[in-house]
Amino acid sequence: MLLCAITDRRRLSTAIQSEAAIRRRLLDLVQDWTAGGVHFIQLREKDLSAPDLQTFAGEVAEKIGHSRSKLLVNVSSAESAALAVAAGADGVHLAGKPVPGAARRVRQIFRAAGRDAIISVPCHGLDDIQMARKEQVDLILFSPIFEKLAAPQAAPQGLEALRQASTEAESIPVFALGGVTSSNARDCLTAGAAGVAGIRLFALDDWRRLLPAN
Repeated sequence: MLLCAITDRRRLSTAIQSEAAIRRRLLDLVQDWTAGGVHFIQLREKDLSAPDLQTFAGEVAEKIGHSRSKLLVNVSSAESAALAVAAGADGVHLAGKPVPGAARRVRQIFRAAGRDAIISVPCHGLDDIQMARKEQVDLILFSPIFEKLAAPQAAPQGLEALRQASTEAESIPVFALGGVTSSNARDCLTAGAAGVAGIRLFALDDWRRLLPAN
């Protein structure tokens, strides 16, 4: 089972914690995920300015080091991939509906720096999956499966939709997102997903139950 941890440092905050303390807590989580064998870490800190996001992404990349975990920076446009390159990230998560040419532009930016890019995209329907396939992205985060997300139109789609999405994606790994827990994660794999992604799943210790037994 592939694992993708998504960050949201604001969920770690309390009234008495400073921004610096919250970031240290998130970096500690990153270290735990890396040590535990989480495959992908998506840095999703949308409230940060581009310079601040680049700086923080660099700190996360340094914490990950040379482990097998791969860092993807959540960006709003292909051009923002430059900050991911500068931070030493392994790739980007292109937020928003998949659009023609975006993944190709990201790859150009990474290749100009002598590197390959890992590109993930969010998908909410088969039309999104089809576009992602045409764009030849590396990962698809399909949502929402069990739980409604922030967008008003994003009602839970269930395991049957996940099965259809996984089939439509062909060779591209699909990650189930939205209300995934250690209790239902394996149902996602049975439906055809390659792995699971989440924020709350990884903010606590629930994800550890998904690790292979020693």
